Amino acid sequence: MGRKVREDETTMSKWQNWPWPIAHWRLKEDLLRPFLKAMEEKNLIERIWQKDWTLWGHSPEEISHRLGWLEAPQTMLTFISEIEQFASSLRKSSFRQALLLGMGGSSLAAEVLNQIFPSNSEFLHLEILDSTVPEAISRKESRLSPDQTVYIVSSKSGTTTETLCLFHYFFSRARASLGQERAPSHFMAITDPSTPLASMAASLGFRKIWTGFPEVGGRFSALTSFGLVPAALKGINLQALLHSAQKMQLCCQNQKVEENPGALLTAFLAAIEAQGRDKMLIWIEPELLALGDWLEQLVAESTGKKKKGLLPVTGQEELLSLASLEDVAFIGLGTSKAFFNSFLQSLEKEPVPYLCLIFEPQQDIGALFFLWEWSVSLASSFWQINPFDQPDVEKTKIFTREILQELKDKGEFPPLSPASVNENDLTLYFSSVFNFNSLAEGLIDFLKSARKAGYLCLQAFLPPEGEIKLILDRMIKKLILRVRRPVTFGWGPRYLHSTGQFHKGGRDDGFFWQLVAEDEMDLIIPEGPDQERGWLTFSSLKEAQARADYQALTSLGKKIIQLRLGRDYLAALQRIEKIINSL
Repeated sequence: MGRKVREDETTMSKWQNWPWPIAHWRLKEDLLRPFLKAMEEKNLIERIWQKDWTLWGHSPEEISHRLGWLEAPQTMLTFISEIEQFASSLRKSSFRQALLLGMGGSSLAAEVLNQIFPSNSEFLHLEILDSTVPEAISRKESRLSPDQTVYIVSSKSGTTTETLCLFHYFFSRARASLGQERAPSHFMAITDPSTPLASMAASLGFRKIWTGFPEVGGRFSALTSFGLVPAALKGINLQALLHSAQKMQLCCQNQKVEENPGALLTAFLAAIEAQGRDKMLIWIEPELLALGDWLEQLVAESTGKKKKGLLPVTGQEELLSLASLEDVAFIGLGTSKAFFNSFLQSLEKEPVPYLCLIFEPQQDIGALFFLWEWSVSLASSFWQINPFDQPDVEKTKIFTREILQELKDKGEFPPLSPASVNENDLTLYFSSVFNFNSLAEGLIDFLKSARKAGYLCLQAFLPPEGEIKLILDRMIKKLILRVRRPVTFGWGPRYLHSTGQFHKGGRDDGFFWQLVAEDEMDLIIPEGPDQERGWLTFSSLKEAQARADYQALTSLGKKIIQLRLGRDYLAALQRIEKIINSL
């Protein structure tokens, strides 16, 4: 590379089995060595392959039956022919597009594959819907013709509220358009055996039901039916995808830790966390942003427990302004030597630890999926946390159910927190740890206070597209530069299934800012797939989820504000942007 290595650094030149052309890191050798030594002395590599649940806890519950992802690259080989034949049959049946209805682990891997592989005219055009915002649903529906669309209802548990509501809505619409007889042939399900979704799909006569493996958790399911079936519909070569994963699988079985890329990545993650660097800044190329979303869920939901773990923060060059912070480390993910050189040069004079991986997405994505699943799991053993559960996610679900029940019983939502200020159709609600007298001053005081936080989390219950996305992207970059702290972002309700675990179970140093708009239109959610009417709407569901997470975070004493934007949310966001610029 033509780069001089400093005395406190070590490079990846010794990684003989690293499967990508360029991999480089910087971290003090004496910080890394104890974790590599512990892997050898405690025989951690052999034990993970033996599915030794004692790596993560004192009880096998929620661990021993969650390790099936280790064999997924081999297990799924036997299903390739059936999956690919099914994909071919859909195209021959005049289907032209597929819409995946799913949340979190049931959709994020498919979204990664959909982003990095180009469309193939001989297969289906794939789209993914993981929002309950009515406008986002309506726009997606308007772009797809039911006559040419196959709908993929994807949920491991078969009980995911958002997914089932989307299923009921689109099945009702398909039945109205195609008729009772034809509609079921336009639907398929991906779910674990014997789930409520599997039962409904069978009774309705779905075209196909693909079963997952109960011993593989949602965020570890990229290399199972949840990732592979949508990939096949798009025309992606499953054999090559699994072969890539198998190569990495073999590398991660190497007992020589310094020749095992998974062991070295594990040691890097464990070492930075031990150093107090619990913010993992992922500097990623724009064409790989979906990979950042997948990695964000895997890391945050697997490790954000018992006040331990790593918080992923995805962005581009604006993250460089944080390189001097003592609680951050960098991960670079790119596809070219130009990105690699830019990454190294940008961090050359900074003391921050980093790891940079350059890879060919279409060739190496299977390997990348497996590498991170393996390394995050093993790193969790050093923190004695279970990477396969998500105990704090349930808190928001409980509050959501209570809020919806009150809405159903009384016909209205319970009142929001009494602490609020209103100004020009905008209303700012805040937890008891704040005391604001005006909206503008309140926002400015909140953001100035956030400079002392570990991180700022922006949560947007808004349509995830168009001008809204552009404005929020600008706001996030400006917040990073002005607050000078890591800023995470999540679309509601999707983030509830990913970073929502870290917000409640990770280190208690976050500031939270919710943006909630009044929907311009609404859609009724049918009571069941065979009905047309229901008491709940998507706007009400979104509202309940936003209120529930606000309530959950408030109950834990978190520093949170909720800003209600009204119906003209574009103008409201522009006003907020000006306030941020005034900091």
